[in-house]
Amino acid sequence: MSIHSCSLGAPILLDEAKAAGVAAAGHPPVATPACDRMRSMGQWNTAWDPFFELDPLWTEQVMAAGAAIYASGVFSAKEMELLSIAFDASYTHMYAPGTRRHIRSALAAGATVEEVFAILKICVAMGAETLNLAIPLLAEAGSDAAG
Repeated sequence: MSIHSCSLGAPILLDEAKAAGVAAAGHPPVATPACDRMRSMGQWNTAWDPFFELDPLWTEQVMAAGAAIYASGVFSAKEMELLSIAFDASYTHMYAPGTRRHIRSALAAGATVEEVFAILKICVAMGAETLNLAIPLLAEAGSDAAG
């Protein structure tokens, strides 16, 4: 799941709100067992703290959904980390902290350098596929504009 828009935007929102003298409304205390479990397992990313601060219930729901995928047992820990590398390293994300974290975890789970690099190569192929789809559309738009 992609929460990087919040990883990017929430700290900026908090900084700009503080600079403008605007405070968030605040939230009543809520139970956050998925977030708490992730913290205790060392799986919490501190980049998530700002949006947890803004909306702990929403953050809990997002994390619980993601944790369910990890806990399902359908994929091994290594496979989950390789998939996570693909998400974070993809050209639509290019999220370096997550990519590093998941590469570290994939290697710890037994992935080889070659397996990780194969995943990164798939990310390159995704970008090339986008170009293959976009170029004919641009050519068509250009010929339509030319009359």
